[in-house]
Parts: sequence; structure tokens; C-alpha cells
Amino acid sequence: MKKRVLVIEDDPVIAEMICMILEDEGFNVISLSDTSWAREKLHGKEVDLVMLDLKLKGEGGKSICKYIKRKSDLKNIPVILVSGNVNIEKIKEECGADDLIKKPFDVNFLIDKVVAYSQSPLNTMD
Repeated sequence: MKKRVLVIEDDPVIAEMICMILEDEGFNVISLSDTSWAREKLHGKEVDLVMLDLKLKGEGGKSICKYIKRKSDLKNIPVILVSGNVNIEKIKEECGADDLIKKPFDVNFLIDKVVAYSQSPLNTMD
């Protein structure tokens, strides 16, 4: 079964680029521009990995990351923060994210991170 990646990114150009890169690598990608549908997708067992921007309309990325990591049925889903925020390392620690990718990012670096986490024993949704 193809791994399912949820991309939550409010910049349509970046979101489309990430989706195209991951789809070319064989992932099924769900793209959202905000967190309004994220909880439904997560609790519906539709997600194996989350790529999350921090600066979003409505609920921010830090908040949804904390939510994921505090829920017993979601906490094993890897969360990778994707942001240009200068405090991304500190925010990663505060919200419990598994990893981070700084914008602007190298495409191969992004692919390597996603592949590594999609094969991670953390992720038990197979």
C-alpha cells in the first residue's frame, strides 16, 4: 500500500510543488491549505505522515502538531514541520514534532526525510 502524506500548507505554489514531488516518488498525497479538515483526515486513519507549515490561517501549525502528539490514536504519526520561521528548531521541541525542513528547501533533502519517516517504526498505521 502506498504511504499517505498529509500536506498542510497555505501557500498554493509550495503546496503544489511538495505534492508533485511526493506523488512522483510514489506517495498518495492529501493537500490542505488550513487545518479545518486535518482532524477528520487524521482520525479517519487516512494519514501516515504529516508535513506541516507553521503559519496557517485559523489554527496554526504548532497547535495542530501539539494536538496530534497528545492524542493516543495519533501520536505515532510522524510530523515534519516545513517552515521558514527562524525559530523552527525551538517550535519543533515545543510542539513535539518529529523533524523539520527549513524553507527554502532542497528537493532531495525533502524526499529523503519523507522516505525515512514513511519507513519509520514510529509509524504503525500499515
